[in-house]
Amino acid sequence: MKTRPILLALSLALSTTACDMVLPPGDMKSPEYWGDVFLDKYKDELVVGDLEPGPAPLAEPRVVLLITGVTIPAEWFEPIKARLIRDGFIPVVYEPPDLLSGDLFENSILLGQKIDEVRAQYGQDKIDVLAECTGGLITRYYLQSLGGEAKVSRLVTFISPQHGVPKAAMAYDFAGWPALHELTPGSDFLNAVNDAPLPEHVPITSIYSCTDEYIQPYETSIIPGAKNIGLCDGFVGHFSFFYDPSIYLIMHDALIAPVPSDGIDPVDPSGDPVDTIAPGVDDGDSSSDADADDTDDANADAGGCSASSHTGGDAGVMLLIAGAMVLVRRRRNYAAL
Repeated sequence: MKTRPILLALSLALSTTACDMVLPPGDMKSPEYWGDVFLDKYKDELVVGDLEPGPAPLAEPRVVLLITGVTIPAEWFEPIKARLIRDGFIPVVYEPPDLLSGDLFENSILLGQKIDEVRAQYGQDKIDVLAECTGGLITRYYLQSLGGEAKVSRLVTFISPQHGVPKAAMAYDFAGWPALHELTPGSDFLNAVNDAPLPEHVPITSIYSCTDEYIQPYETSIIPGAKNIGLCDGFVGHFSFFYDPSIYLIMHDALIAPVPSDGIDPVDPSGDPVDTIAPGVDDGDSSSDADADDTDDANADAGGCSASSHTGGDAGVMLLIAGAMVLVRRRRNYAAL
């Protein structure tokens, strides 16, 4: 059976299961294909216009490295980057090779090289890191196992599946990206990340949404021993983290929190982890938690339609590729009859 007709059928089928998302022709096994699809879908939300007033700018400019996740091009960070500049930071965006679809152990090493490059460029011994999704996982591995603790002051992750996503296994079967295999719960990479102790001198904050359309179960974002901030009061969509000014302020607060070298415990005087349920952030949907649960069920029945009418990103591509894999398997079964 020819591949082209299958991909055409998948495009048509997936455009239906993804609500209003019409997939263009192209190589659906390419991470760049999905990166372009997602950027086009969210291009209006990512436009940076006049910014709202922000917090008082830093007295001393500080470098923060922004790390993208699987299938997420650097352009996604434009709204966050603009606000960080407004607030006195020096943001540098790092887009890993092949949109972070390759081996995550290797990408952790490459991240270390990038951090050394940025430190040298700006003359800073340590920098901060703000990492999206899988970018948060390679940063943790770098800090915990590759000596990165001496070069990073703070790590803030958002919508990051620290313990993996079950749908990644089926997505890997279709796309074959090493990162999808390593995002499957129980993988060697996830075990290496979560079995290693957290860095003693680098505070880690994980910000997530209990109603995330794609990172489910949301508990996968919780890092034992770190500061975990759950946005659980009302619906908070996956992609709003990139452009919502209220969510940005939560990231900002984590980036200016004291570090151990300041003589103040950044987590809790008792040393216990802090799990914060933050107030809901308006994402254009006033659904209650119960409504959000109903929406999750409806999304699952509909093949992954999101409550925000968008589909995409590291986790979104897993849903779409997983659906593609199901269709391929069905097509093969029919051919065998």
